[in-house]
Amino acid sequence: MQRQHDMGGMPAGPVEPDSPPTAPWAKLITATVGALREKKLMTVDEMRRALEDLPPEQYDRDYFERWAEALTDLLEEKGLASHDEIEARMDEIRRRLEGGT
Repeated sequence: MQRQHDMGGMPAGPVEPDSPPTAPWAKLITATVGALREKKLMTVDEMRRALEDLPPEQYDRDYFERWAEALTDLLEEKGLASHDEIEARMDEIRRRLEGGT
């Protein structure tokens, strides 16, 4: 069975050779994944499986949005953090960035 991430041989449109600068939050996702791997709390294979397990409607999202969702799923699966805890922390960071307390 072909899953949504397996696009080999399927029409997907042109590839854009230029990409916009990476947003700070996206760099944080990359750093978090690296840190978790370094601490042996997750593996590349686990992250790949989490990405491949995303439903098709999520797989069409931005690259780093997919990584964030897969990472959140994996953290919850491993009992390291829940979706609610991650959402609460994100809300706190948003408030600080917007000048709130």
